[in-house]
Amino acid sequence: MALLGGKTIILTGAGSSVGRAAAALFRDQGAALVLVDRDRARIPGDDDALVIEADLTAAGACARMVADAEARFGAIDGLANSFGIDPPTARGTLETSEEDFDRILLVNLKAVFLCCRAVLPALRRRGGGAIVNIASQGALLALPGMTAYGVSKAGVLQLTRQIAADHGRENIRANCVCPSGLESPSLDRAAILDAAQLARRTEAMKAMAPLGRVCTPADVARAMLFLLSDLSGFTTGAALPVEGGGTMALRF
Repeated sequence: MALLGGKTIILTGAGSSVGRAAAALFRDQGAALVLVDRDRARIPGDDDALVIEADLTAAGACARMVADAEARFGAIDGLANSFGIDPPTARGTLETSEEDFDRILLVNLKAVFLCCRAVLPALRRRGGGAIVNIASQGALLALPGMTAYGVSKAGVLQLTRQIAADHGRENIRANCVCPSGLESPSLDRAAILDAAQLARRTEAMKAMAPLGRVCTPADVARAMLFLLSDLSGFTTGAALPVEGGGTMALRF
């Protein structure tokens, strides 16, 4: 049986590497999809999906996204937020500009809040549903030299817990996926890394994970699928690490 059969899922950040992997997996598992990204050209083609180009840092865009989804499919069963930024100019506390700090918190935290706030009334009307936010391994421990990013992802985790605590009685679940660095870095970072630096990054991430490999978009998508599906029906407020064991083990 398809794990998302009969469910309508809004997937934001659908043009990212994780978003594209999630869109393909959710489709295979029977979901009706609303695919949202700030750049329509990045959204994977799907004749059956509702495709929306939107800047989700604006509350009005989030409200329109939900209204359009309900108008097309009648009801919403889940929201999966997979967008985020990690500009390389934002480093440690002293090196991070106010502009970078504000931009990272706006995209990585406030926009997630706006999306969740917009979809909650629709999930109430449906009689329940699931929200999955992508946080980070950096929400569970400190990432040296990544102050604003770490703060934003810790905020996403706490936001998710607040939603879980406030809306559990309405049969609304909220959980986080906390991945380590992906095999392909964010577009922000990839733009400044050459082939040798990318190779060193890969080897360093392999060394940090007891499973000895790097996280893939498919790894993250499968965790999202679990948390959106009824398989996780008694799981809420959780932070699911997808990092090969790197958070629980100190590696030398």
